[in-house]
Amino acid sequence: MSFYQDSYSLHDGAILLYTRPGRKKVRYQARLKVPGVQGYVVRSLKTADLKVAIGEAEDLFYQLRAEHKQGLDIRHAGNRRFKDLWQRFYEVHESGLSVHRQRLHTLIGNKYFIGYFGDHPVADMPDAFVEKYWDWRINYHNPERREELGIKEPIPANAVLVPAQKTLDMEAGMLRQIFRWGKRVGFVKREPWIKPPKVNHGQGVVRRPSFDEDEWKLVYERLRAWAKEEMTTSPGNNGGTLHRSGPHALHRYQRELLRNYVLFMANSGLRPNEARQLLWRDVQIEKGKDRKVSVIVEVAPTTKTGARTVVCRDGAEFYLERLKDMSLHTAPGDYVFAGYDGHPVENFNKTFAKVLDKIGLLNDRQGKRRTIYSLRHFYCTEALLSGVDIHVLAKNMGTSIAYIEKHYSHILTRMQAKALRTKKFRPQSVPA
Repeated sequence: MSFYQDSYSLHDGAILLYTRPGRKKVRYQARLKVPGVQGYVVRSLKTADLKVAIGEAEDLFYQLRAEHKQGLDIRHAGNRRFKDLWQRFYEVHESGLSVHRQRLHTLIGNKYFIGYFGDHPVADMPDAFVEKYWDWRINYHNPERREELGIKEPIPANAVLVPAQKTLDMEAGMLRQIFRWGKRVGFVKREPWIKPPKVNHGQGVVRRPSFDEDEWKLVYERLRAWAKEEMTTSPGNNGGTLHRSGPHALHRYQRELLRNYVLFMANSGLRPNEARQLLWRDVQIEKGKDRKVSVIVEVAPTTKTGARTVVCRDGAEFYLERLKDMSLHTAPGDYVFAGYDGHPVENFNKTFAKVLDKIGLLNDRQGKRRTIYSLRHFYCTEALLSGVDIHVLAKNMGTSIAYIEKHYSHILTRMQAKALRTKKFRPQSVPA
């Protein structure tokens, strides 16, 4: 049986129309030979009417010729959906991303990008369709909108009703990367216009949750007592077996690890992912001519802002020494914050949250939840109050001066308190 049935040829065989035998629904297919393109391009014309199929095939033939001249891979681009483009993009770029960035890309890509753009063709995606993404994204966790759309899954406990401006800007940057790469490899004919709207949360400048000095004292005292807690035993009822309560050896190791991690983070200003990738060879302890010790940390180039050198605050060497004494993995290539198995601890947030909750410090005065990242904000606050120059601090933290001015303006004002204080105003004498 021939593969081609009811065939019809146009333009000296450059266009061949045919149907496939044995199909319940008869639909014309087009096999196109586009000049300059190796092999054939095959498309379904989705019609059983030969006259309509001829018109569709000729339009498609001239369209593909034009797209080929623009550099598009016409054998694939016409059928390429966003979810296919996203998968190819991620596979190509995955190896160059840190574990943290891989998780972030996967979460945003699968939850939001695929959720909205998934099955839509990417060759020439309309700007208007992309523009509607922002309304969909901003209202993703809006209960009323979810009810309208029939979404029954519960809203995650850590979800915010309105995403932060920085979140939308980051997603816009990722979308631009995806479409730009798609155009470079021939899947996309034109990059759509991608610009997120400005979101007004009505909150003014957002202060990052941190600790004041009294709160910080409660934190490190609690961590010290918690890490030193011993296993206790007591006889069972009626002379039965003993009951043991409290931490065993592994628990004590994990508690001591968290204690020194928290103290080090508060004195280095590192981001959690920067600390997670920290190896012993990245840490140097130097003595100056004044015999003062300096802890120098080389941040890995695979982190958020790339490689940089960080100088820690005085005392950070003690926490590193304690970690080295207790750790089973202290070779130059081993992770500083490693578990018993030598693998880096992925996330300290849950345990740290339990510690804060016990002493009533899980949320700050504005009701914002404190996390491990709050230690970085505490470091920044204390450094500013200690008189560290804002330019030096921004470079050490791997951030911008504008970011510090925006989120720590209240601290900068306190630093200038002496200059702002004046003597009591005295009325000047009026000449007679």
